Amino acid sequence: MKNIFSKSSRAFFGLSLGHFNIDLYAALLTPLYPMITTKLGINLASISLIIALGHLVSSMLQPVFGYIADKLHHRFFMVWGLIISSVFIPLAIKTTSVGAFLACLLLGMVGNAFFHPQVSAMIKDFNKNNPQLTKYMGIFLGLGTIGYAIGPYLATFFVDNWGENAFLSLGLLGLLSCLFLYFFVPKMPEKDCYNKENFFFIIKEILKNKTCMFLTFISTIKSAVSISFGTYIPFLLEKQGFSLQQTGFIVTLFFVFGGLASIYSSKFEKWLGTKGIIVFSFVSILPLILLFLYVLEFNKYIAVILFILTGFFILLSVGVILVKAQEVMPKYTAVISGVMQGFSWGLGALFLAPLGIVGQNFGVDKILILMSAIAFVAGLSAIKNKDI
Repeated sequence: MKNIFSKSSRAFFGLSLGHFNIDLYAALLTPLYPMITTKLGINLASISLIIALGHLVSSMLQPVFGYIADKLHHRFFMVWGLIISSVFIPLAIKTTSVGAFLACLLLGMVGNAFFHPQVSAMIKDFNKNNPQLTKYMGIFLGLGTIGYAIGPYLATFFVDNWGENAFLSLGLLGLLSCLFLYFFVPKMPEKDCYNKENFFFIIKEILKNKTCMFLTFISTIKSAVSISFGTYIPFLLEKQGFSLQQTGFIVTLFFVFGGLASIYSSKFEKWLGTKGIIVFSFVSILPLILLFLYVLEFNKYIAVILFILTGFFILLSVGVILVKAQEVMPKYTAVISGVMQGFSWGLGALFLAPLGIVGQNFGVDKILILMSAIAFVAGLSAIKNKDI
């Protein structure tokens, strides 16, 4: 049994806790978007564009921060990423103009971009040559997803019960956990080698690698589905008569099941293989969403259960994809983590702008069907792909 006081165990526990917190902040505003839309006097298409821009700026920076992190022997990004997010995300709800809201959202998401590439690489660095790396990465990612899941319910609970001012106190959670990480997580281990290539050379190497490009493609689709479902389901549930707190709870359960899927993904990989788990994860979304929308017409509570279960399948392959990408590019673990978790998330967020127009003109249900269909096609494309 692994010594719970060993460096690798302390790192795994601390970094997973930090991931839980940083992703909690990333989703904190999700169920509040309908309220913020009304407060700022803008429409669905406009708020979609703002959210997309926030995700895009954050995510496009992740490979750059990953490149710097690969050259550093310091936990700078881990600490400051959590501090920045825990300050500016709660502040966003108090803004009264579109510009101020966008500024707080952007700064909060930059903190998220600081954190992810370095910390994801540290999980691998502290567990190099460990045959259970996929398991640990799955748990690490799963706890982040569960944090992402709890954020919406925590936000609605605070706002419903104590108002917007109490929402600001949620920043203390991140600041306290940051202090814990600083003193608990060991200093970074020595790497076998530090990359000496410039950033553009590394990006060129990634672009030349067919496996990495396909993994980036499916990560982008996965991200687009996750973001669009989490962003637009509150608008659909609001029309169905669900309260703000009920909506937050449903979104929470949706991502909790996604987090559980990530935690247990290594077991599914043993049964299905890398390609099998990717295909299964992607093609199952469409039939579940079609069933959800059909049942929603006559029993909204059973329909909600089906939607929550869909979260499990959406994120089932996320840990497997990241570990595979790190194996393909072992010299650039932080950069490739930034690409898989950040760049692909940013590209996925770009879907929000046109999807907002689709929702405005044809209804939110059409967004769910469209994104599920895209995921289905992506899953089918994995069947014939020989690179995974």
